[in-house]
Amino acid sequence: MNNIKTLSFLLSLIWVHVSFGQNSTPNILMITLDDMNWDSPYSNGGKITDLTPNIDSLANSGVLFKNAYVQAPNCSPSRSVIQTGLYPHQSGMRGFFYATPNNNTLPEILKNNGYFTGVLNKTADTSLSPDLDRYWDVSKNNKNSEKRSADSYSKLLNNFLNQAKKVKKPFYCIVNIADPHKPFFNDPSFTKKGFKEFMPSKIYNLEDVAIPLFLPKDTKIKKEILNYINSVKRGDDCVGEILKMLKKHKISENTIVILLSDHGMPLPFAKSTVYQNGLKTPLIVSYKSKFIPSIERKSIVSAIDLAPTILDMTQLEIPKEFEGQSFYPVLINEKEQVGKYVFGQFDENAGGTPRPSRTILNGRYGYIFNPWATGMFTFKSASTYHATYKRMKKLSLSNKEVQKRFDFWKLRIVEEFYEYEKDPDALNNLIDDPAYKEKIDAFRNQLMLQMKKTKDYVLVAFQNRDDKSYLNEWMKEQISEAEIRMNTIKWKRPRNGKGSTKNNTNLFINN
Repeated sequence: MNNIKTLSFLLSLIWVHVSFGQNSTPNILMITLDDMNWDSPYSNGGKITDLTPNIDSLANSGVLFKNAYVQAPNCSPSRSVIQTGLYPHQSGMRGFFYATPNNNTLPEILKNNGYFTGVLNKTADTSLSPDLDRYWDVSKNNKNSEKRSADSYSKLLNNFLNQAKKVKKPFYCIVNIADPHKPFFNDPSFTKKGFKEFMPSKIYNLEDVAIPLFLPKDTKIKKEILNYINSVKRGDDCVGEILKMLKKHKISENTIVILLSDHGMPLPFAKSTVYQNGLKTPLIVSYKSKFIPSIERKSIVSAIDLAPTILDMTQLEIPKEFEGQSFYPVLINEKEQVGKYVFGQFDENAGGTPRPSRTILNGRYGYIFNPWATGMFTFKSASTYHATYKRMKKLSLSNKEVQKRFDFWKLRIVEEFYEYEKDPDALNNLIDDPAYKEKIDAFRNQLMLQMKKTKDYVLVAFQNRDDKSYLNEWMKEQISEAEIRMNTIKWKRPRNGKGSTKNNTNLFINN
């Protein structure tokens, strides 16, 4: 069996070099799911066997990366990394406002080299600046509740593929599925927004789901997890319709399909945090008849590597300013590993409130720096308005264990260190454990080198991490700057922490 698999791989490798080297330019289809945790798909460690058959089928047809991450645990900053090849503090996409591009982005490079480019749904969050024509030949959003309709994604893609066929160009298309973003299926606001019209293909019950270890055991919290799971199911239904459309157009064989989530589930200790449950993603790269199917890679890769990899696969030059590394050699089995570390960051929430964090991790260990976590500032994110946060807050009044966990969520501490291999849910902070001092120092040093290399504005706070008075003053400056941005520059959301953004016209220029 192993000999057959090896022979099959060698033949596929020949196909790769032949197809890339001659007149068969591959199409590229990227599918993202919004707020899906890395371990929700069954193929990537999920516990519900029939939850994600379409994602699992794609994994079986391609390469599944078990140690894949995004750079930012919130929507627009995370998606910007894929398109710019830069970290959010470099591109200017630290939050949910538009920024002036300071380099050629991935869609621009592909567009200038003969690709027909498109983004379907979440057009603003996938683009750096509001001049969408700069990046995309086609940019279309689903209307209102149709964001939860599998059929609507199929129709959008069908229209795009027909347009690409007319101009006789290979395409680069991103389809952004709204599920399992809030509101979840059966959430209180779900019916009000008209989402009830679009049901998942199967509805699960409380006995089918389990509460993640990073959240308290409680029936009301479990109900929100159930609603999340049913939304994951509907997201997988959308994936299925998208893949069917590829087959209908008979282009599956010559289309590279990339699937990932933009970050973790929208609950405390996941989305908007730089823990593994905020940054880890189920990354699949499938290229039928070219990459050997049903392969799992333990290589550490991340979203910042996607642009270089795509350019490498299409034999286009990778810009020197791109920060990531191509993992194409891993896809064709020439290498097992291309990088040692992943660097992640959170800067501010969708309302514009800054709570910057930085992390360095390598699959086994992770170090976190929170310059805001001096005890003076509380953490603010979208989860504050959802059921699990509210339930934790109520339980904390009578349950000391929940109170400790809830207080940590709100306040954190300046430095954290976890052995993720043993503690994937970041429950045991080892920052003060002398047994890990040497390892912690090594991670600190690597993070400092990275911050210097990328000119990270948080570097000065990191260099003064032991001085809480300094950090407090630094945070006050960050808050003041954020308030100016809220009132003056163009935002991707109609409101921020200061109210309406409709009259804001300037773009953020990163220094």
